[in-house]
Amino acid sequence: MIKIQVEAENYDLAADLKKHIEERFGSLDEYMDTLQGGHVTVSWEGGPNEQTCVRAQMWAPGYNFDASDTDWHAEKAIDSTRHKLETQIRRAHGKELSKRDHKRR
Repeated sequence: MIKIQVEAENYDLAADLKKHIEERFGSLDEYMDTLQGGHVTVSWEGGPNEQTCVRAQMWAPGYNFDASDTDWHAEKAIDSTRHKLETQIRRAHGKELSKRDHKRR
């Protein structure tokens, strides 16, 4: 599991929600073992219809992955953002494997 820095901007981030974020994003190294770390920011977005916004960045040598989502429920925004990052990481890892395999031929 990789180290994830979690930050809150104008948001009261409970300890259990922070732990949930660290677990969800920290496990992304199963899709690319060269991931070095990440940063997740949770904030309020909007005016009278305030929603939770989650922005996440992950990095590996030669890669910088970035995703965000906004939802009424924090868990949904977290899961959606994680899914977007997972898709980017899997795609990059697939291309990396394809390049390596192509060099063998």
